[in-house]
Amino acid sequence: MKPPRVDTLDRYVLGRFLTIYGANLICFNLLFVLIDGMTHLDDFTKDRTTGEALAVFYQYYAAITPLVFCQILGPVVSVCSALFCITTLQRSNEFTPILASGRSYQRALLPILVASLVVSGSIFLIQELWIPKTVSDIRAAHESRQRSGGRRHVKFIDRVYGNLILFTGYDRFRQQAEGVLVVPMLRRTGPALFIRADKAVWHSPNESRTAGGYWVLQEGVVQEYGPDGLLVVPEPAAGADGTSSKLWQEFQTHRLDSSLWPGDLEHKADEAAYMSLADLRRKASTSPEKSGWGMKYFSRFAYPITNFVLVLLGLPVIVYFGNRNTFFGALIAVAICTCYFVANSICQDLGIQGALPVRVGSTLAPILFTSLGATLYRGIHS
Repeated sequence: MKPPRVDTLDRYVLGRFLTIYGANLICFNLLFVLIDGMTHLDDFTKDRTTGEALAVFYQYYAAITPLVFCQILGPVVSVCSALFCITTLQRSNEFTPILASGRSYQRALLPILVASLVVSGSIFLIQELWIPKTVSDIRAAHESRQRSGGRRHVKFIDRVYGNLILFTGYDRFRQQAEGVLVVPMLRRTGPALFIRADKAVWHSPNESRTAGGYWVLQEGVVQEYGPDGLLVVPEPAAGADGTSSKLWQEFQTHRLDSSLWPGDLEHKADEAAYMSLADLRRKASTSPEKSGWGMKYFSRFAYPITNFVLVLLGLPVIVYFGNRNTFFGALIAVAICTCYFVANSICQDLGIQGALPVRVGSTLAPILFTSLGATLYRGIHS
């Protein structure tokens, strides 16, 4: 079977949809910026001149807008644009000549469905390829607005290396810690190290913070304990004065062997949104909350398709009710889309709680509502 040929009518409908989509994208983003900016106006203007406040305002929203588009605005803009496009075509009676030419509603609306699939793919690529690489800019923008990204009295149990790691303070934007204490807790076959340092700084060769990253401790001391639990006294340095050795070794910098990474110390609400698939997969395999992080991992594949699902659900409803009561049809479409989000949230919660397999919980609602949308779409009568 040959694929549908793109002709003048396809280009016309697609052009109408893309024009409305572009306008809605700009309007919704401006609306978000204005509402969020007015809500947090004090964060931008406190102890700053007008020029400094405007610079921070621009820096923050230039960094955060792509993330907001992927997490919130993408599906909303797509379904609203599709509904507006159909409404304008109906109000101007443009469907009459389209149907008179022998073309069905399903074929006439196909360019909008294809465009929504392209938007879904774009959201996935932005979330996977763009946001993890600009996470440092996003964090810098948060820091500029809030002037603080710190947490106090952080602790982490490193079960891989058998250590309890304590930070007096941790700055999640700079990925630096102060007041570091590393205490051996779990039994190990090799030597155990008790470490005290003034600062710990995360070093990573890439922005994803997964491969090759490590902590560098600065200005501290280390004590070594053997497998028998006894303190290992270091040999005195050659030419050192005195007859006794110190019970510890001082260092300027020391690389910490640990499975701890910045994602383990950050707030969960922020963390998943900035992660790539590799980060989520690593977190799902190492975190005690495997079902929760597994759900975030599989939802990364399922969520972008929300654009297509909502458009597929909305088009038949607005076509059916559009010639009768456009406002009522729009309300029905919004209600069905709301049911999708509610059902998807319930399925994900069941997956996290273990009532459903994680893969099923993350994909059940998209599959069911895609089937419903396809059935409604096939049932459109010309």
